[in-house]
Amino acid sequence: MKRERSLLQIIRERTAKISIRKKRKRNLFLLAISMFLANVSWGIAFPYLGVYMKILGGSLFLVGLLSVAFNLTSSIAQYPFGYLSDRTGRRKPFIAFGIFSSGVAYLFVIFATTPSMLLGIRILQGVLGSSLFPAHTAFISELSVLEKVGSTFGFFNFIENIGYMLGNFLGSGIVKLLGIKSAFVISAVISIVSAGIVMLIEETPHQPSRSKRLIIPQESRESERVIFEGNAFRNLLKGKLGIFYLSVLFAMVASGQVYSVLSVYFEERFGSQWVGILFGVDSLAAALGAPFIGKAIDKKGAKKIFILSLVGYMIVFYGYGIIATIYSMIVLSILSGIKWSAFISASSSYVALNTEDKIRAQAMGMLNTMMSIGWVVGPLIGGYLSGISFKINFLSSLIPLTLALILILIPGVFSFTPCYLNSI
Repeated sequence: MKRERSLLQIIRERTAKISIRKKRKRNLFLLAISMFLANVSWGIAFPYLGVYMKILGGSLFLVGLLSVAFNLTSSIAQYPFGYLSDRTGRRKPFIAFGIFSSGVAYLFVIFATTPSMLLGIRILQGVLGSSLFPAHTAFISELSVLEKVGSTFGFFNFIENIGYMLGNFLGSGIVKLLGIKSAFVISAVISIVSAGIVMLIEETPHQPSRSKRLIIPQESRESERVIFEGNAFRNLLKGKLGIFYLSVLFAMVASGQVYSVLSVYFEERFGSQWVGILFGVDSLAAALGAPFIGKAIDKKGAKKIFILSLVGYMIVFYGYGIIATIYSMIVLSILSGIKWSAFISASSSYVALNTEDKIRAQAMGMLNTMMSIGWVVGPLIGGYLSGISFKINFLSSLIPLTLALILILIPGVFSFTPCYLNSI
């Protein structure tokens, strides 16, 4: 009887493992399809927001403010959304809501008749759309096999960049054939479909954390509060992980300087038809490089790949300042895509491997918050300097990139033992 029960138990355990693997693969597939479509949507619309601002009569500074409006509100909202995701143990609703609300915001864009209305829509998009990012990265890390986290992020970067690249090319054709407003409408429809696919995911909620909490009143109203886990919040911002976040912040300041005005620069120098094409080449390179970069992270570690990505940023932004021909710009766009894929995969993998499950969405939210804050400061600088000279703006972005590199080269910053190894 003991032997029969033992065999029966073994069969049940194996059946359960098979069921878990099937569920995991199905969820990975559905999430990948959804994020592919979401990035198609964003690839269609995002490059033309700055162009649309100019159509409405906005200056280059207002073009930069589009990124500031989005990323300032996003940086404020991401950590609370990450906390709520951890607290409820759910990822799916936050991912779906972020994609859906972002798409609806692009639909509202066609009704904007003044620069201030367009800025208001971007603020709304930043607040509501930020629910996606921490839950998205946390869910990817949870669906992956721990020793292959880098490869999993590489796979999703491949899928997402392929989608964004396709969206860039589609956007270029849609704007040329149907007009810029049609691009925003089509983008919104695709986002709504993407959000619906997310809701098909079968999610098993995590056990919510019960650690000590810190209550932070918002706008002095006790009835509307954001509750953070005090220990998690403090630990994420101190020590070596805090230095890593600071390096990411400096890199994204430089990124915001450049990419917030780059579509306008491309339009002025090469014509509007090249805006989508150059962004598409960038995304294609990021997509094709992502799987190889993910494997490199698993083999070599996040430190080397992250450092190489910062060097890549320096080369690309220097190139934007000195290159004048379209064919050279295409080559530079290829390098731009590769360095972005390396940057996002290395930073996401590093944070995922060095945080516990119960605070992972908050840690990812903090990572995305640092990126968003960089994209608050950077576009303000970029919008102002580009009004003087695009070249001055591009070359000055090397200053925060140098600071980011210096921080990462401080001995011991990457000497953490991955948290999953602590239990072995």
